Amino acid sequence: MKTLAICSFFVLFAIVAGTGAITPAAFAEVTIEPAAGSGVPTADCIDIEYGCYIPGTVTVEVGEKVIFSNTDSKPHTFTSGTADGGDAMDVFNSGLIPKDESWEYSPDTVGEFPYFCMVHPWQNGLLIVQAAAEEVMEETMEEVVEEEVMEETMEEVVEEEVMEETMEEELMVEEVAEEGGGCLIATAAFGSEMAPQVQQLRELRDNTILSTESGTAFMAGFNQLYYSFSPMIADLERESPVFKEAVKLTLTPMLSSLSLLNYVNIDSEQEMLGYGISLILLNIVMYAGIPAFAILKLYQFRKN
Repeated sequence: MKTLAICSFFVLFAIVAGTGAITPAAFAEVTIEPAAGSGVPTADCIDIEYGCYIPGTVTVEVGEKVIFSNTDSKPHTFTSGTADGGDAMDVFNSGLIPKDESWEYSPDTVGEFPYFCMVHPWQNGLLIVQAAAEEVMEETMEEVVEEEVMEETMEEVVEEEVMEETMEEELMVEEVAEEGGGCLIATAAFGSEMAPQVQQLRELRDNTILSTESGTAFMAGFNQLYYSFSPMIADLERESPVFKEAVKLTLTPMLSSLSLLNYVNIDSEQEMLGYGISLILLNIVMYAGIPAFAILKLYQFRKN
């Protein structure tokens, strides 16, 4: 048995060495781009799984470079997870990538990582990360050496190793499945990404706010804050229909105030800042000033 194990070791070594000699080096990088026209909710790619990115599904090895290049006319993000808050949203996040710019990422963890665009959540892709070829070779050679040393207990050790690896993979899948949060607040409140209210917010962002540098900078900071708490709020909406209706009612005044931007022309940074600050002040009055005034009047009424 020892002779067989030694022979197997050298045969394996010869195969790996021969493969390395005749096989060119694995590609060091891959580029992913948004499909043409994918920045609008009526794009044809929406009906195709992972169709809004080219390529939609990418397989790389740990440590290789993934380049997210924005060749579209609209800003995009490349964010791990899904638009409804599923999977891990903190594996990678490019932030807003303007037109003709790119962002690079080198994965360090094996697994399958769906990703999407925070600005256009119907865009979805899948990044598959495999172990590096050198690591696979080292693990295989270690297993062969262990078989040689263990001799008569070889079969039991191999079975234990297979069981351990299977359990680790199952645990990894369970951990990935358990991570993540809920969906976006507006989508959860109105029931769909294609709801008119959600479409209104998206069109306002794409066609008005992101058309200026100050608006783009504002959205970059807002996204970081928004996606830090929105999954929790959306979870509560799904668990409580009463809370969902309360959120919907709370969003209605803000949607009404934002609709005012549909009736003005914003052609400069100064106009963007002016209208933006005015809307912020208007919403402060609606959400804080009016309730405070009502509480004060109620207090005076009860005192009298």
